[in-house]
Amino acid sequence: MSSEYIHGYNKEEQDRLIHQAEFLKTYVYEKIQMAGIHHLLEVGCGVGAQTKILLDIFPHLKVTSVDISSTQLDVAKKRLSKYIEEGRLNLVQSDATQMDSLSDNSFDGAFLCWFLEHVPDPISVLKETRKKLIPGSRLWSSEVMNWTLFVDPYCQHLLKYWFEFNDYQWTIKGHPFIGAQMGNYLTHSGFSNVKTDVRTWFWDDRFPVQRKEFFDEFKDLFYSAAKELKKHNRVDQDLIDNMKKEFDERSLTSGSVLYMSWMRSEAEA
Repeated sequence: MSSEYIHGYNKEEQDRLIHQAEFLKTYVYEKIQMAGIHHLLEVGCGVGAQTKILLDIFPHLKVTSVDISSTQLDVAKKRLSKYIEEGRLNLVQSDATQMDSLSDNSFDGAFLCWFLEHVPDPISVLKETRKKLIPGSRLWSSEVMNWTLFVDPYCQHLLKYWFEFNDYQWTIKGHPFIGAQMGNYLTHSGFSNVKTDVRTWFWDDRFPVQRKEFFDEFKDLFYSAAKELKKHNRVDQDLIDNMKKEFDERSLTSGSVLYMSWMRSEAEA
């Protein structure tokens, strides 16, 4: 099961994913404790951007990482060969709704990051993940809430582009607002003790360095979908150029504000 991937699978996008994971590492892994976890299931590993961070932050972990794309897994295999040779990492190509090659009740933790927004049936993925977990094991998830993006001063082209980005992702059966549904989805998938935590990035004149860094990071995220959006007549080159111009101007403008929230979720199998 897969929807189209709005960002594509070229090397530029693969490099962006690796950079993004490192850039957001402090925020994504804040307050995540895996001291009691021994064998972690990572669902939707892509190029292994989060996988490497997991293996480095938690050196006691053994990780099995699953993805449907052979293209992405080939990159992960090359980047993470050291961990594979050490016996700490197993890469598996599989549909996340049918991980039949993995035994049920065989993992004591699960991790998903920026993944469920790209699948057409998140509940099926979560149900299948729960089957693979030992009862009582923990799941951690980080997911987007794209409607929360706020930029000031007003950016007409940026917002038009962002609408087309999210509307197109919805059209191809993704869910760019899925973070707000995670409490429901985890509960309906059979998890218990579900906890959701709205996490926020908010940068203004008090944080000029972080503000510029995040503006630049979000510009790269937006632009990563430009080819696909243009191909489907969602945007034209003028809108793309003006969107990038507004990002660059706001990143350096005194008085500018960048705000966005996302959802951290935890649950028990």
